[in-house]
Amino acid sequence: MFWFRVSLLIATGISQWMLNTNSLVNSYEQVPLDGQLNWMLSEASTGVNIPASVPGSMYTALLAKNLIQDPLYRDNDNKYVWLGNSDWTYYRNFTVSKSVAESSKVLLVCEGLDTVASVMVNGKSVGDTDNMFVRHAFDVTGIVKEGDNSIIVGFRSAVLEALERDQKSSYEIPPNCPPPVQQGQCHVNQLRKEQCSFSWDWGPSFPTQGIWKPIYLNAFSAAVVQRVSAIPKKVSGQWQVDVDVIFDVNEDLTEVKGQVQVDVPALNLTLVQDVTVSSSQGRAKVVLKVPLARDVLLWWPNGYGLQNLYQMTVTFTSGSDVSSRSFKVGFRTVELIQDPVSSDSKKGLTFYFRINGLPVFLKGSNWIPADNFQERITRDRLRFLLQSTAAVGINSMRVWGGGVYESEDFYELCDEFGIMVWQDLMFSVALYPTYDGFLQSVATEIRQQVQRLKHHPSIILWAGNNENEKGLRQNWFKTQDNFTLYYNDYVKLYVTTIKPIVNGEDDSREYLLSSPSNAKESEKEGYVAKDPGSELYGDIHFYENVVDQWNPAVFRVPRMASEYGIQGWCNNESLASVFAPEDYSMDAPMIGHRQHHFNGNAEMAAEVALHIDLSTSSDAAVKFTDYIYLTQINQAMSMRTQSEHYRRYQSRLLSDGRGLTMGALYWQLNDIWQAPTWASIDYEGRWKMLHYYAQHFFQPTLVSPYLQDNNTLNVYMVVDGVPSLERRDNVTGELRFEPMSDIDDIKKSSVPAPDVSDTLAAINKATSGRLTLTMYNYASFTPLKSWNVDYSINTTADSVYTASVSQLVSEANCASRDNCFLHFSTADKNNAVTSTTWLFLSYPKYSNLPRAQIKVVAVRNISPQVFEVDISSDAFALYVWLSAGDVLGRFSDNGFHLHTPTATVKFYAANDVTAAKLQENLKVKSLSDVQ
Repeated sequence: MFWFRVSLLIATGISQWMLNTNSLVNSYEQVPLDGQLNWMLSEASTGVNIPASVPGSMYTALLAKNLIQDPLYRDNDNKYVWLGNSDWTYYRNFTVSKSVAESSKVLLVCEGLDTVASVMVNGKSVGDTDNMFVRHAFDVTGIVKEGDNSIIVGFRSAVLEALERDQKSSYEIPPNCPPPVQQGQCHVNQLRKEQCSFSWDWGPSFPTQGIWKPIYLNAFSAAVVQRVSAIPKKVSGQWQVDVDVIFDVNEDLTEVKGQVQVDVPALNLTLVQDVTVSSSQGRAKVVLKVPLARDVLLWWPNGYGLQNLYQMTVTFTSGSDVSSRSFKVGFRTVELIQDPVSSDSKKGLTFYFRINGLPVFLKGSNWIPADNFQERITRDRLRFLLQSTAAVGINSMRVWGGGVYESEDFYELCDEFGIMVWQDLMFSVALYPTYDGFLQSVATEIRQQVQRLKHHPSIILWAGNNENEKGLRQNWFKTQDNFTLYYNDYVKLYVTTIKPIVNGEDDSREYLLSSPSNAKESEKEGYVAKDPGSELYGDIHFYENVVDQWNPAVFRVPRMASEYGIQGWCNNESLASVFAPEDYSMDAPMIGHRQHHFNGNAEMAAEVALHIDLSTSSDAAVKFTDYIYLTQINQAMSMRTQSEHYRRYQSRLLSDGRGLTMGALYWQLNDIWQAPTWASIDYEGRWKMLHYYAQHFFQPTLVSPYLQDNNTLNVYMVVDGVPSLERRDNVTGELRFEPMSDIDDIKKSSVPAPDVSDTLAAINKATSGRLTLTMYNYASFTPLKSWNVDYSINTTADSVYTASVSQLVSEANCASRDNCFLHFSTADKNNAVTSTTWLFLSYPKYSNLPRAQIKVVAVRNISPQVFEVDISSDAFALYVWLSAGDVLGRFSDNGFHLHTPTATVKFYAANDVTAAKLQENLKVKSLSDVQ
């Protein structure tokens, strides 16, 4: 963890300084207790007693000693249920120096214990835990001694503890168990634990136990910095930084006097202030307001500007105690705008974000834990996932409320890549207890987590839970007969307990009670709206698996879509490590075992069959591997259709009040195992077709054609990547978003423009140009006909061309629309291409596709990890899919339509590889190979 690494470096530096001054008794020292195989792990009933690494869990410890297979292999999640039902104990010996043992205060700091545990040091009980999200600092003063010491952390099975708590509850707190298809454990809502560790509809059940975050001793005399929070703010037009310094203190002292020094080297800022720290409760906080006398460079979301960050160091000195924390801050403002969309109040409220004063369309996805076992998530792995996110134009990510508050690495990388974070609190699709002990634990959790995270500029919102308002109102939990009881519990948890803590710790961001929610309207209606999925307020989640998701007419028109998705299988290569040869068959037991969504396999098959002919494949193994490819086509097309639908509505207000859609966050970005899920990047890190499509449907300047009805083509231009402002109609009061149109607009804004005319030229380039439509017949590379249209738009999304499909087909002499295809491109005044796309005039199942023979012609090195791949085809090919076998990496494009005889794509390898090795592994196919 970030704080631990910084603390350790500081402790090391202080130790060196102490040596140079013949040492000072009671100076701050830190003794790390984690590390590789420094601990022992035992379980009484089996006699297991093995070395274990910390941070870690019993699963990875047993795997490291080859006592179990890969937990993700085949159905091992079911075979290893006994692990979660057992009690596991971590223990070790450690050595303490005389200076530490004789310190006035010694704390055993446990950054995270998962979940129900008792801690003993030298045979004495020092504390208990039951919340994996809480940092504990147990007083071991006088318990630790010079020389040899021992520590035991005894964990209680979370599964059995959850059951016991449910049995003790005076009333039912649903849901009791997950649906049977999830093959999970019950009553996880009774515990403050990663909710998906008991299973979810996209992941297995692995109820972990372990020391999942750093553990160490802090020895000091009076007070040391535990954590620093900092929030840059604009106050009366000037920047200041509100700095909260949270301390661990010696409660034997009434108060501690010292100095806090704040340094921001890049701004030549040093501030020193005398402070008095109260020790009445063993911990304390002081607040400093640091004014800035000079301008700063702003932090912008991905696609809007640079992600400027400033290193800040806060040092506290009290006598011989010297402690410090360093971190980066970004200067940006964030506002969630919920204003009337027009003068007619019945049409609802807006719901969009302003960053640095400008409206920003959220182009995003949703994040789940990157692994069932948190100890396996490295910074490099997070960097790959988040870099892949930014690479396709995503500027926002919702951290879903059923996982964990992510690591410091995660948020630092989001800061670096400009990915705005919609941060759920960790409550999801359940009702929760509200007895005093539970609420007290939650209060500590929320306070600590907001304090830990609020300095990150990437975080733009706190949301109390995932889908619990909607679930309560729509009776998901079968509570309608006792609605008042559960409604009161809901208010007690998210309004009475959590809301004042979040608002008190962070007044710079909005707190929503739930996601989805009607936001202000939900609060107005008593915190649980009558229709939490209204299109006139807040955000929605959309899942309809029985409709044609290649048809935009089936989708809603909300203010924001913060979840929507459809399943697709992970890549074939990613199944190789977890499937046996007999599992590659449509009717193999593992195919059903891996599917945790009720009726999911049938739904996927029906969705594919709606658009693609499945009748020609015969061999079972080939059919399954082809089927994986087809589900990915369906997923990519469905998400393309829905995402572009939302983008087209950002500046359009319908007569019934729907529209002004300012966010599209598809479900989900990443995977937790190899399975059919909603993810766009699979567990092994391979991009699915959806992720390649995201780089097109989220491009800043988008040409977006669709069939408004069976015979009407409508082509939109969307330019939400350029600076824009809100404009209201003087008569109706209706709102729309317009690109900045003149120099005065730009000068009044915070747009990062070295030259105003450059920004204006970029806006003009995006909002005007030439649209070219070209019709092809699948039987030939030669186009049938092209049409050129000059366009100019004065909103961020508007129609630039409509036409009769039958008229276009007639003009192009196309014999049948079933066998014709439209390609679109836009260019600026200098004929530079700004966007391209394509549109079917009927679904591929109705088309007579030629059998295309596609070959990899050549592979050329650009660098040890970048290659050019030339391919050729003898016929028009749809959904051309390149795979690189066990060579990890990604292509510059994939799943594309080849309407020319040759094409070149780039391949970015994860590791050094030769061109010959890559070419040996490359495979290519298209839809005609399987249809």
